[in-house]
Amino acid sequence: MRFRKKNIDDRSAESSVTEQPQDPFYPTAYTSPAFQRKNTKGNLGIYLGMVACSVVFIVSAILLINYLGNIHSAENATAQLRVLYQPPEPTDNVHTTAATSAPDPVLPQATAYPVTERTSATVPVLAPDVTGADFLTAWPNKYPGNEQFFISERFRPLRQQNRDIVAWLTIDGVVDEPVFQRDNSYYLTHDATGKKNPTGALFLDENCDLRTVPMQILIHGHNMKEGAMFGSLKKYKVKDAAFYREHPYIHLDTLYESATYVIFAVADVNIIPGKPHYFPFWNQFSFSNYHDFHHYVSLIKEYSRYKTTIDVQPGDRLLTLATCSGDDNDLRLVVMARMLRPDEDTIALTNQIYSATAK
Repeated sequence: MRFRKKNIDDRSAESSVTEQPQDPFYPTAYTSPAFQRKNTKGNLGIYLGMVACSVVFIVSAILLINYLGNIHSAENATAQLRVLYQPPEPTDNVHTTAATSAPDPVLPQATAYPVTERTSATVPVLAPDVTGADFLTAWPNKYPGNEQFFISERFRPLRQQNRDIVAWLTIDGVVDEPVFQRDNSYYLTHDATGKKNPTGALFLDENCDLRTVPMQILIHGHNMKEGAMFGSLKKYKVKDAAFYREHPYIHLDTLYESATYVIFAVADVNIIPGKPHYFPFWNQFSFSNYHDFHHYVSLIKEYSRYKTTIDVQPGDRLLTLATCSGDDNDLRLVVMARMLRPDEDTIALTNQIYSATAK
């Protein structure tokens, strides 16, 4: 009896150590302590990956919300001024409307170009060999009808809100924004009311003096992805030129005059000397001779995405809109226009616009 009992006890003890219940769904190998330790490490990696993805998602969402919030804030800032701005009444066959108000007591007297004042309302057609003083007589040194540099009454309430405002830029269905001037950095990070905002505002180049009736006016602005500021200008890069044909005119209402310009070139240019399509548009506020002027206009036409027959002559004041182009910090999208001439044939001009083709 004792021997048999011992064998039974031995078998019971052995069975309690070696025998495990068999689960058809979870075999013994997958429930072993070694596997559980290994599986715990694998799960930890998954959990860490999920946490990292969650953090990235949350940060991206915060950045997106902040980005859209900045744009909304900038739009509200512009809207506050737009309520005060009264655009000039359109007039037929007249490209400019002089301001009628008292002169600004703060701004100094004009420093005019040292040339003979133009008395003719028409733009003379000059021969290609005209240079020097003869070339400069084609350009006005005062605003026609506003020789005393009176500030338009339209800007009085606006300048009470922000003294930096100098113009209002409009492209129907594309841009409707105030333009400021201080330096070339402040309005990269401040909105129309002067509040800190990375969306910024449109601003006149610091070297462009409206009191001298510049040959070229240069306006900068951010290329926002949602179309704010100059973000909508990239629509002019459509290959078939359809957007250009539908939006060929720019209206610029400044402190001293109201004028309409017709776009004749849209180009991606480089700001680094020696690079392809290098075009130093930022320091051309005047031209000393026909050769420089002709070379400048011909070059931007060569780089332009469109081929147009719109001519540019000495005496045609230029308007250039510049913004970043894509992710390349060396590239700028440039939209260049010239002022409409008094009594210009609008039918012929329209035909030239609609005949534009993409290169």
